[in-house]
Amino acid sequence: MSRRTPNANALFSEQWLTLREPADHLARDAQLTHAADSWLTRHADPSRPLEARRTIVDLGCGSGSNLRYLAPRLHGAQHWRLVDHDEELLASARLRCQYLVSADAQPIHLESVNLSLADTLEETLQGAYLVTASALFDLLTADDIGALADACQRSGCAVLFALSIDGLIRFHDASGSALYGDDDRFMLAALQAHQHRDKGDGPAMGSEAPRRLRESFRHRGYHIREAASPWQLGPESLPLAEALMAGWREALHQQLPQQRDRVDQWHARRLDDLLRERVTLTVGHRDLLATPSDRTRSGARA
Repeated sequence: MSRRTPNANALFSEQWLTLREPADHLARDAQLTHAADSWLTRHADPSRPLEARRTIVDLGCGSGSNLRYLAPRLHGAQHWRLVDHDEELLASARLRCQYLVSADAQPIHLESVNLSLADTLEETLQGAYLVTASALFDLLTADDIGALADACQRSGCAVLFALSIDGLIRFHDASGSALYGDDDRFMLAALQAHQHRDKGDGPAMGSEAPRRLRESFRHRGYHIREAASPWQLGPESLPLAEALMAGWREALHQQLPQQRDRVDQWHARRLDDLLRERVTLTVGHRDLLATPSDRTRSGARA
């Protein structure tokens, strides 16, 4: 349940997670984080122990990038439950995040849970006020997202899900005009089809994840706020862009095995454009904040 590498069949790499972290943090919508902080402050239970008044579950936490972004921007003592199927990444997250403090210098308590999303959600979300994840949901199925929304509704928690891919990929020239020739259209349509391939439990959501998340939580009585959070990759982000395009090339080889030469020519041309700083690259994402109605919370906490 770690956040994905460019190649959906590769092992989840701490090197990839580290490479993408600056772009992730820069892209995220600050207003949704502020709104989540306000919601937590209003709903923290003063009868609970100090460190448990803001219990936050981070699904697919990887090496802790989501925690490193959010914890210093949220107020009050926080108890973070880090959930991932990769024990090595969990150990890295604990090590790299152990000295974090909140926005008002309150302590951050860490708990790690070695589970996948296929494991029991009820136990994972027990006591949670906020469930968060980053760059996770394109890998999941519609049933996975429905099951998660059900579990969140039963617990009465809010959710803050960042950086779900939305299918927008564009190269731009120096004037900012989008470059979208026949090869770009062909390759990016094939890449989107690859993102929807079955990862083991049914077709993955791919770029449909933001819509499915929005509809699933709205259907369960949540108030929805969304924001765009695109990567804008320019000269300062060339290592990330190069790694991303290498992953796309491999995915396209899988999707278009009879057109490897065309894939390689497109990849080489666009990569050269990036390396020579003739183009920049935009990769679209969406952030979602969903907060339960008072009726949903009272039913869940009863």
